[in-house]
Amino acid sequence: MSIAGTQKSLISIDCLSESALCDEFGVISYPALRYFDGHGQMKSYRGPRRASAIALFLKRAVRPAITVLNADKSAQFQSVDETVLIWHINPRDEHVATILKAIASQYQDRASFGSVPTEGTTTIVCYNNRDEQKFTLSDLTAVDALPNLLESCMASLIGEFTRANEMKYLQSGKSLVLFFGATLDEREAFVNEMRPVAKMYKEYLSFVTVDADEYADFAIPLGLTPGVFPALAVQNPMYGQTFPYPSGAEISPETVGAFVMDIVQGKVNPWDGQSRQEKVQKHDEL
Repeated sequence: MSIAGTQKSLISIDCLSESALCDEFGVISYPALRYFDGHGQMKSYRGPRRASAIALFLKRAVRPAITVLNADKSAQFQSVDETVLIWHINPRDEHVATILKAIASQYQDRASFGSVPTEGTTTIVCYNNRDEQKFTLSDLTAVDALPNLLESCMASLIGEFTRANEMKYLQSGKSLVLFFGATLDEREAFVNEMRPVAKMYKEYLSFVTVDADEYADFAIPLGLTPGVFPALAVQNPMYGQTFPYPSGAEISPETVGAFVMDIVQGKVNPWDGQSRQEKVQKHDEL
């Protein structure tokens, strides 16, 4: 199979029958993707298991790590990827070009990088086209300025919650709004609908989706009914509180926004640790 517009090929390897080969290239779980540039360099794909995300990774892989631009091409380059960083570099700041080379090498699998000369102040502009956000950095003197720009720009307004990043979200200091969807289409529809709400509360809440088939066990300690999806819950890790969204209720930007406000105003009590079935059984016994 060929990658559109290139002479690169895609090859599928069965790690069960070719375990030695997979071990050689560091494949410890699968599906996994490795890209070989034909010059002895290998890149590992670390993104979500979505065709659209994998296609973007392959397009980045065949593109130069840094695309040299002029003023006209700069505007067009802004939209080539979900995350695009354009470095406007004044020739007097030669050290910035060295920094760009190192950053592009580290993050090329997740973002596209462009460089354009300027007679003004050296400035980095990052476009998060997925969430329609723009971040600008013109003061590179602060030690954490560039890492903070990268983290802010590359982060999704609504991420994907998995075992691999569970601790990152739980230790972020923010409450979580977790949406459980059984299908990719269901989760992507939630993301597209809920972006305005996630943007409004991004300082205080992290909105995430959860693959209800793969991580169904995540739903139980949140007070959600096992196997009943889509479902949603709000969790405050700092205080150990969970607020299950009413089962079967409409999940929309308006209703979720109202649910969050009700929690903030103390109109919704946190889950007491009993499932709905347990409460029914206890009521019947009484």
